[in-house]
Amino acid sequence: MKVVDIRSIFSSRNIELFDVSSSYIYYAEEKNEEGHNDLFILEYNRSTRKERLVTNYTLEDPTFVEHLFAFEDTLVLILENGANSMWLIEIDKNTGMELNRRKIVCTGSFRSCIAPDSSHVFIYMGPDEANAEMFKQYSELTGCECLCYMYDLRTNIKHFVKNPLIAKLGTANIKQMSVQGKKYLILLDPFADEEIKKGYYEEQRWINADIRDNIWMCDLETLEKELETGVENITKKCIASADIKALARYMGIDGDKMYFRAKEFRTGLEKICSYDVYADTISIEAELKIPDKENTVYIIEEKPFSVFEVTALENETEIKGIINSEASVRYDSKLGTFMACIENRYVITRLTETDDAGNEALCGCAIYDSMLDKSESYRCSCYLKGDTLVLY
Repeated sequence: MKVVDIRSIFSSRNIELFDVSSSYIYYAEEKNEEGHNDLFILEYNRSTRKERLVTNYTLEDPTFVEHLFAFEDTLVLILENGANSMWLIEIDKNTGMELNRRKIVCTGSFRSCIAPDSSHVFIYMGPDEANAEMFKQYSELTGCECLCYMYDLRTNIKHFVKNPLIAKLGTANIKQMSVQGKKYLILLDPFADEEIKKGYYEEQRWINADIRDNIWMCDLETLEKELETGVENITKKCIASADIKALARYMGIDGDKMYFRAKEFRTGLEKICSYDVYADTISIEAELKIPDKENTVYIIEEKPFSVFEVTALENETEIKGIINSEASVRYDSKLGTFMACIENRYVITRLTETDDAGNEALCGCAIYDSMLDKSESYRCSCYLKGDTLVLY
């Protein structure tokens, strides 16, 4: 486990981490100076322990929200305020020079965005006052609440995405995966949340519709070429599907494998399965039994993927690794809520405080070393990626 403690640099600063690698940490900082807002994009060198300013911008509109995406050589920055236009800026990581700056205008009001690679950005737009009727007709025709555009940074061309699946899913249901140097998108297409779908199963004798969860996979390069040509039907592969009698839900990614949960409503049988992209095979990794202990839950760490059985005892919390972990640890529950267990030894917990209204807020984290039976608590922000915990 690696702990990167950069609290001394950020003791009185408000920053947002957006990329952590083995060599560098990238983060954004906003300051209000002399009546205007400035955005700073900075790099922390983990070897030299020095901070470097990559670039900075004066935000003419104080309502701007930044969306930052990091790639091997570049950063992509989108500045938006929920309106129909936004700034897209491509930045060289090493020099801080702008490689591209464009004002993009779309129909509707900005909702979300995602950059699947360094050359493309998907932009989702929802209804606004000026286009409310058009969006209503579009939703009735396609079942999609948002319009989707794909912007190509190489050609500076904005492509309207005609495929209804991509438009329907939104950024929350698009996951990125890289296998053997090839990039894929995992498209999550659940019918509804678990309780709603179970309700349909219980009343299925009245229902004729095809109620189904699907998990699709697309080769990213092929998908981008198809969307550029304006096709409606994209090339995709169905990894998992469940009709009204069952459930299929994405869980996480680890290496060449994508993990999902499969549940049969009739028996309550629940399994965690994996799809190996390289081998093109599906395997059952574990069967999740209904906990025979009170206060037992399953906790999933999405990336890298791990599953833990967490049981709240009288004064302790018991952790057992189920998938991709052999952890068997107990710790004092005063240390906080379980987040992850690294190297089957280090337990990371979340510390919270409750205000007068009963609302909980994150106030720090703790590390419990089960081998040495020692713990340390930190009242600061933390960022966990793989086996690296950043304190700031």
